[in-house]
Amino acid sequence: MSHHKNKFLLAFLIIAVAFSACKKQWNDRTEIANQQLDKTLMQQIQENSNLSTFAGYLTKIGYDKLLSGSKTYTVWAPDNQALQGVDPAVVADTAKLRLFVANHIANQTYLTASAQPSLKIRTLNGKNVTFTATAVEDATITGANQYVNNGVVHVINKALAPKLNIYEYIKSLTTVGGLQKQYLLKQDTTFVDTSKATVASIDPKTGKPILVAGTGVVTQNKYFNRVANLAAEDSTYTYFVLTDNAYDAERNKVSRFFATVTNSTDTTMNILAAFNVLKDAAVRGVVTPDQLSSGTLKSVLGITLPAISSNAVVQSYKASNGMVYVVNSMNFALSEKIRPITIQGELPSFFQRTDTRANIQYRIKKDPNGIQYGDLLVSGSNLPGQYFVAYKLSNLYTCQYRVTWRAINDIPYTAPTGGVLPTVAQRLSFGPIIPTIAAGVATFPFVVNFPYVNTTSPAQPVNYSEVVLTGATGSSTNINSNGGTLNVSKYASVNMYAQGANSSTLNMNVVTLDYVTLTPIL
Repeated sequence: MSHHKNKFLLAFLIIAVAFSACKKQWNDRTEIANQQLDKTLMQQIQENSNLSTFAGYLTKIGYDKLLSGSKTYTVWAPDNQALQGVDPAVVADTAKLRLFVANHIANQTYLTASAQPSLKIRTLNGKNVTFTATAVEDATITGANQYVNNGVVHVINKALAPKLNIYEYIKSLTTVGGLQKQYLLKQDTTFVDTSKATVASIDPKTGKPILVAGTGVVTQNKYFNRVANLAAEDSTYTYFVLTDNAYDAERNKVSRFFATVTNSTDTTMNILAAFNVLKDAAVRGVVTPDQLSSGTLKSVLGITLPAISSNAVVQSYKASNGMVYVVNSMNFALSEKIRPITIQGELPSFFQRTDTRANIQYRIKKDPNGIQYGDLLVSGSNLPGQYFVAYKLSNLYTCQYRVTWRAINDIPYTAPTGGVLPTVAQRLSFGPIIPTIAAGVATFPFVVNFPYVNTTSPAQPVNYSEVVLTGATGSSTNINSNGGTLNVSKYASVNMYAQGANSSTLNMNVVTLDYVTLTPIL
């Protein structure tokens, strides 16, 4: 028993010593942590003599109280030497100084260990900074992870001047890019968002709210909505600003494709041609200088940009949401700017009649190569002669088009003769979008008509191929059949009609269409 008792006492002593050692380590850890957890961010900064200039800035704008509160922040504090080059005009202007200082502070706590490999962090002034284990933006962290009770301080060797976003930079241009800047500014529109406006009272007669004047006003930019939001801090783009000469050269190149009914130079050059050029000035992500000449860059709308020589770059700017290059040449290929137009058969705008819905089929099929596609089939014995399916084509380029379609005749039928599909003919026509009304009946005139063509049978050698349509006739103010094909003389919208044969025989006046392609003849 004595032997067992001694073993028990020995084990107890070992556990007690181990517990005492662990307790000492825990107390040491607590003591070290408490030395910092007893401080606020502002106290930590004030106690560092090398941060005295930054501490003075914080006090001047009232951020000393912000960093002494209970809310948690991360502060990248520039040392005194880093702040020697700050513009005195910024320091003297409280509003500018607040924007500058706020660029060094972010909500929440970010330690260097969290940046694997980097973090994009929103600062208090709404800008984003890139934080890594050793740097923030291009400033090196010289004193990392100084943890206190309401956040963390990182001492840095360079001030973080707020960067302009792409749109802010464009608006700041004074000597280059004036025409492009003017275009973008004109895309700003304002309206009243009633959900954001202040309600003064309720109109007793209408029951509608009466809003406080000047409240709820929202500004939107049409270019941002259609192409890329150059002011969005959380998006990243590379944007090209053309010098006035380069901008004019590109507009002149495409202007002939936007001849308007009124022959308005302002509409053609400053609206239509201008958008055609500038819609492809934005690229997603950051493009480095060595990538400019690759000739493989794609705009956000999928158009290939021309190779840009380094000699063409007039100036560049690293924005808060990407990169800006001002260039004196951007020679787009005309074939990239004036693109073919493809109309899918299964996406009609309307039908000649709506009482034949049971005979309209939107089909998904596979061609002989196993490639899936969709098409439209309108069939049935109760269809009227020359039944049509209509497609509204908005704002066609003013040019001549090569017209092709793919229309496959695999129409179900009964009592086949010799196992051969019946011959099915249909044609393509074009006309104005506004019908003529007589006795309350709307009639859609067919102005440019292609001849009837037999649709392609899968049993034929030309299996599933495109067919070029020729021999068109007819003419009107905006469209004609120049050269036997479609020619648009004025920038306008037209209707396209896939028209069945003038026949009452079962399945002989059907319409079937995979797609139609209008390829500009440049």
